[in-house]
Amino acid sequence: MIHQAPRLSPVTIARVVHDPRRRSHGRGPDIAGKREFKPGDAVRSLTRVTNDGIYPHRDIGETLVNEGDIGVVRESWSFLGEAYYTVEFFAQAAVVIMRGHEMARARAARGYPASTLTPIF
Repeated sequence: MIHQAPRLSPVTIARVVHDPRRRSHGRGPDIAGKREFKPGDAVRSLTRVTNDGIYPHRDIGETLVNEGDIGVVRESWSFLGEAYYTVEFFAQAAVVIMRGHEMARARAARGYPASTLTPIF
């Protein structure tokens, strides 16, 4: 007696569909070049930034910037219709690249006006 195993047909579990209209962030010609912050602005981080392996001399997964940390915008630029900012966080000795929705304008912190956050070189 030879028993044959039943033939199983492949079943579709998931389908990956690329639809650029379903992005949560605004993109397009009307967004390109729109910058909320300019160099020298004091900003507050709205998210925690960890090292993904690109930041030198730090361990992978190490926290570079915590939520609420205050830094200064050094430059702004756009790539593929999104604005990016190079932000320097002095207390953490870190320079990271962030998008506009990941930060907000810094208010006066601990009794110091926001203008005192920019160091004098």
